[in-house]
Amino acid sequence: MKNKIITTFIILVSGFATLSGKVAPLTEKIWSNSEFIKEYLGSFAINSEVEPQIGRAEQVLFEDITEMIDDNRTDEVIEELKSEFDEIDSNPAIDFTLANFLVQEGNMNEAVKYYVSAIRKFPDFLRARKNLGLIHVQDGNFSEALPHLVKCVELGGAEGDLYGLIGYCYLNGELYASALDAYRMALIFEPNSKDWRLGKAQCLISLEKYDDAIAMLTELIQMDRSKKEFWLFQANAYLASEKSTEAAANLYLVDLMKQADTNSKLLLGDIYVTLELPHLAVPQYLEVLESEEKLSVSKALRIVEVLTRSTNWLEASEVAPKVKEKYTEKFTPEEANKFDSLRAEILFALDRKEEAVKALEELVERDPLNGRVLLLLAGHYSTNFRENLDKDQNKADEFAAKAIFLYERAANLEDTNVKASALMRHGQILVRQKKYLSAVKFLERSHALKPRESLETYLEQVRRLADLTQS
Repeated sequence: MKNKIITTFIILVSGFATLSGKVAPLTEKIWSNSEFIKEYLGSFAINSEVEPQIGRAEQVLFEDITEMIDDNRTDEVIEELKSEFDEIDSNPAIDFTLANFLVQEGNMNEAVKYYVSAIRKFPDFLRARKNLGLIHVQDGNFSEALPHLVKCVELGGAEGDLYGLIGYCYLNGELYASALDAYRMALIFEPNSKDWRLGKAQCLISLEKYDDAIAMLTELIQMDRSKKEFWLFQANAYLASEKSTEAAANLYLVDLMKQADTNSKLLLGDIYVTLELPHLAVPQYLEVLESEEKLSVSKALRIVEVLTRSTNWLEASEVAPKVKEKYTEKFTPEEANKFDSLRAEILFALDRKEEAVKALEELVERDPLNGRVLLLLAGHYSTNFRENLDKDQNKADEFAAKAIFLYERAANLEDTNVKASALMRHGQILVRQKKYLSAVKFLERSHALKPRESLETYLEQVRRLADLTQS
């Protein structure tokens, strides 16, 4: 039960340090892959039925540039083709060939211009559309790439890479069912493609088909055990299907492979907390805090919050000083207040009450509208009130007055949870003071804001006591 509560807390309050927020990048159809570039460019000649016919003039031109190509005089080839280019009159084959050579030289933006020109002159120019679509995919312009790639399929160019790239565009557009269909087709043509398999797995995770995703990722891991992305995506699938132990095992292996980054280390730490193994989480968190990789202030603060909210006080006390050392100067006023509030909770839990009270009193002065801080400090005074009730009435009254003052301030805040809690605890003090009629009013207001069965039962008991004192 505690495991479930901690897991829910981490998800709701701070979120797991997720690894699947971004679509995995392509590794095969990329410009740095020489085989892909060769496949992409193909022959500079026009050789398809769905491409423009070339006349004698174009044939002579291509024969001329063949010699330049053989001599690696690419710059001259580009200049020759540019001299023959015309926005209206030149054959689209020239535009296409010029674009290909510009891609070969890495001039992608300029290449786009000539591919667009070729398609404008010859709308069914299959290879021009495919190459333009590929450039848009590489640039992350998926909505612009998709129409060209789909048109290629309509023109009869159905191939594994086309379906795979279409799937990749759909995946980046969060159209997971359409992406899954495209990846299935891609894998019929290219069954050994790791990109398409990983894309399919990501779709399955997004569609909550976790068992299928895990199976697909197992196949990928068997194909290449050194690829950390496969282990990490499988860890997410395990986590989503509530198999935290298996997820932790994957992340631990990535750590052993020396391929763990900040997010995977934070996630492993979080999972250790949910598995009630906080002593294993601390080294992960400390390693992240001490690493050269920059960690945002919010994530550093979140580590302390995760350990504090899960009541792992000793572990929180180990991590908090490191956060304070590295991030104090970077805290915004709000973040500083939050950190000091968490630190005060840790101090209370470790029975270092004087330090905790001092920290909270300073916080109340700095941040008078912080409901959690008001409740914490009021709770301290309320505890002292109860402890002194049968020992020293004057002290008990003094602590009660301080607690009530803070509860009244908290009850005036807009946060419904804080308001409901302040009203309930104020009512409880009044019950101990045997002011039952007044207590009923506060408890009723609390219940109206946030109904719960336990409070309703308590309220009925107080009502009976109020009736007895009136009879």
